[in-house]
Order: sequence, then structure tokens, then C-alpha cells
Amino acid sequence: MNLPSLPLLDILRARMSWLNARQGVLSQNVANADTPGYVAKDIKPLDFAKVLKNATSQTSFAPGLVTTDPRHIGLPGASSTSDGFTQDDLEDGSTTGQTVSAEEEMIKVADTQAQYQAAANLYSKAVGMMRTAIGTP
Repeated sequence: MNLPSLPLLDILRARMSWLNARQGVLSQNVANADTPGYVAKDIKPLDFAKVLKNATSQTSFAPGLVTTDPRHIGLPGASSTSDGFTQDDLEDGSTTGQTVSAEEEMIKVADTQAQYQAAANLYSKAVGMMRTAIGTP
């Protein structure tokens, strides 16, 4: 079953992608906790307003349509957000002078895991409601 790209599902996918990337960075911090001179890193917080704007401006029913004449009625562009995070998205703990604290990093890991589980549950419930509405068991 191929569900259309719905704003709610797009937002949840973006959130889960961000949490997944953050978990990877936090695990590197924990792995390097005993490395001399290593500075803890984290990913910049997800800009919810930007994600919401991208999710609601996408056109899932008509991807790839373009206006070839100025008299055509324009459709919002189907701009998709990238799930990849780059080095620019990393925040360096060096600005605060912090070094890696394994306890703090493990708390962040547990919090990120709980947030990911909540987003995954919401995603699953939304898909389940769509299936119920369609009549698919």
C-alpha cells in the first residue's frame, strides 16, 4: 500500500530523521568520552516552522508539473526536504568549553530514543487510521 505524502507523515519522517542523525552524533560523543581533547558535538535543533512550511507546501497529487505559459494556473512546487544532515548542522561544545561527560551524553541518548519512539508510534497510528478509513485491515 502506497500512501500519499501527507503533511503529518512528512513532519514525522523529518523528525525521525533528525532524531536518527542526533543519535549517531551522540553515540560518537559517548565513544570518544575518554579521548583527550575531544569536544562533545550535537545537532542543531530542528526548525519546526521550516519543516511545517515544507510539508504543507508540497504537492503530492501532481509532482513534476510546471507552468509553460503565463496564463497557466500555477501549483505550489513539490520541493522535498533533504533528510541528510551536514557538518553545518553540527553544534560544537567548544563554545561553552565543555568536554564530553558520559553521563550527560547518555541522558541525551535516552531522551532522543524516547522522542524517536514517540514519533514512530504517532506515525504508526496515523498509518493505521488511514488504513481503517480506506477499509484495509
